[in-house]
Amino acid sequence: MNILAVDDDFVSRKKMNLILSAYGRCDVAMNGAECIEAFNMAHEEGDPYDLITMDVQMPGINGIETVQRIREWEKQHGVPLGKGVKIIMVTVKEDAATVFSSFREGCEAYVSKPFTRESLEKAIAGLQFSKEK
Repeated sequence: MNILAVDDDFVSRKKMNLILSAYGRCDVAMNGAECIEAFNMAHEEGDPYDLITMDVQMPGINGIETVQRIREWEKQHGVPLGKGVKIIMVTVKEDAATVFSSFREGCEAYVSKPFTRESLEKAIAGLQFSKEK
């Protein structure tokens, strides 16, 4: 599995990388702009990400806007709904508006910080990954 962990906090990125590396290759990005760049590069190389963990609050392009841009790219490139990269939002924000907005824009799961190995594994277990790339 190809994974991208996106978070502006170094400790969260490091912890996410350590946990997710058990599932496959795990790259990291510090913000939404880096995420979009890595997402595009992975597609250009023919090896797209299967899973992205996304912090909501980041400077510049926030997590929700980054998800919007990813889903728009997939739509423009003919990726069928539900067959694109799986996205787990990971954030301290638990208010209803943020949660609903995250799902409306296309995330498949939501994990609250401080996250644990168990909370991430539970979120991943609930995802349906496409067999084909």
